[in-house]
Amino acid sequence: MTQNTPFDLIVTNNVIYIEGYIDSDIYQGLRKALSYIPENSHFQIQHIKKTRKWDWDGRVHLVHRNKTYCKCPIKKDGIHFPTGLYSQAAAFFKQYQISYRTIDKRKKIEKSLFLEMSENFEIRDYQTEVVEKAIKQERGIIKASTGSGKNSISAKIIKELGVSPFVFYVPSVDLLKQSQDEFTKFLRKDGKEIKIGAIGGGIFDPQDITVMTIQTAVRACGKEYIKFDDEDKIEEEDTLIDKRKEILELIMDSKGIIIDECQHARAESCQVISDYSVSARYKYGASATPFRDSNDDILIDACFGKIISDISASFLIDLGYLVPPNIYFIDVKTPVQGCFTYPSIYKKFIVENNVRNGYIAKIAQSMFNEGSTVLILVKHIAHGKILEKLIPNCVFLHGIHSSKKRKEHLDKMREGKGSITASSQIFDEGIDVRALDTLILAGSGKSSTRALQRIGRTLRPYISPSGEKKEYSTIIDFRDHCKYLKNHSKKREKIYRTEPRFNISDLEI
Repeated sequence: MTQNTPFDLIVTNNVIYIEGYIDSDIYQGLRKALSYIPENSHFQIQHIKKTRKWDWDGRVHLVHRNKTYCKCPIKKDGIHFPTGLYSQAAAFFKQYQISYRTIDKRKKIEKSLFLEMSENFEIRDYQTEVVEKAIKQERGIIKASTGSGKNSISAKIIKELGVSPFVFYVPSVDLLKQSQDEFTKFLRKDGKEIKIGAIGGGIFDPQDITVMTIQTAVRACGKEYIKFDDEDKIEEEDTLIDKRKEILELIMDSKGIIIDECQHARAESCQVISDYSVSARYKYGASATPFRDSNDDILIDACFGKIISDISASFLIDLGYLVPPNIYFIDVKTPVQGCFTYPSIYKKFIVENNVRNGYIAKIAQSMFNEGSTVLILVKHIAHGKILEKLIPNCVFLHGIHSSKKRKEHLDKMREGKGSITASSQIFDEGIDVRALDTLILAGSGKSSTRALQRIGRTLRPYISPSGEKKEYSTIIDFRDHCKYLKNHSKKREKIYRTEPRFNISDLEI
């Protein structure tokens, strides 16, 4: 691949345009470099061959030539690709010694918020390093385990940048209030608390710094909110229809954004938010697991750019900021007959499996009797209801319950009180319950990253009102020996073993 005349890379907040002549071989090479192969591509290719509608190489390309083929939420003309992929494009051009010029058309943003951190705000050395890198790079992915203090890091970034408006996006109403409270606790102006805005869950209160739910933002952009995966979700009621214009204006006018739990960026929802944030020079994603099992991690890079930090759970355990988990696998070999599809196998082997559910009930009750704060996570509401009936002292929380009831229950758990808790979803992203020390992963599931995040919820240190210190957490998982589920178990165990301080063993019942 050679080209005599250089072309220009015109950098904007969202995409980079290629202006000037680009050789066809170079263009095709760049398209391949900035693409990915989806996990189900083999089946899609076979379907296309049968229908003979078109030829497809099995790759999803992120370089687009014009509006007709553009897959961006906001259609764009001309050859372009996401700004977050600049480093990958530059590496491709360097590899083939292709000359180009970079022209940065992004507007400089003047500092308009002059904030301080509160007197009781403490920042760890590694957090300071992350903030400094984030400010210097102006965008990127903050990969940091649960308990690393992502909200502390985010608050410090917001303070140092001092740009307004700044929007912090969260995936649930439960996290909306939690994040709003933490930013209120951390940030000051002239020594006084500043008002942190909130949009979502029926609340419309925009401020210079605003916490907003992803669902609300996507709907304000006129797009359909797409669930992260097939698990049960707490659906946020769309009560802000009459405020969509104002919300969209805030999204498009924001000068900086942080999307918490940014592994959602692989879904259309966060792609929408990133693309509509046309004025945001500063873009960051934060997550303990900014990658997916679907081979499409490049979509996260497209929104935010390179990884800024890699703070693992084992690193934080060594520093004493987290406790180590003891992870026990139970082998379940109940035969499954007359089931061939994934839904039917899941229903028979997981949801309605009396032997497996009996293990769960026995362990949960035993740990609860010993004084542990026990959480059982399920995938389907039907499974949660079965366990709730089966286990004494068990309360099942899911999307039908009001945010008020969920908060009341969470507050009891934070105090180490109450019952055994079963839940379908609310503990998947960011909920802080330090007293939680026992987790039973009853729902199986193919997402290894989701399982890793769930374990992270149990690792925060805690001292009970009686002075008893949490030294470790207990995790119960299952090796499900049947079609589909066996491979899912292997994936979860494989990712657990990437953390050297996770203690993994078998448990016989």
